[in-house]
Amino acid sequence: MTTLDQARYHLRIDGTEHDAEIEQKLMLARAIVSDYIGSNNQSNGDVEQAATMLVLGELWLNRESSSADVLSPAVRSLLERQKVQALA
Repeated sequence: MTTLDQARYHLRIDGTEHDAEIEQKLMLARAIVSDYIGSNNQSNGDVEQAATMLVLGELWLNRESSSADVLSPAVRSLLERQKVQALA
């Protein structure tokens, strides 16, 4: 699981003045990744963490916009094998 310190480092933010906003976006990024892949006990934590960091970066970069697509092709590609396939 991505920590606040890792998130700050990834976003290249020094100091703690934005911690509340970063924590909020980190929780949202985790939720977006989890929602995309479904519940999968076999998922790769490293892949999920990488995708979470990418989504977090998009959320931070586009924090003033409500129309950004945070599930970029890179994130979708990372997570595609982690998705739980629905039974037909």
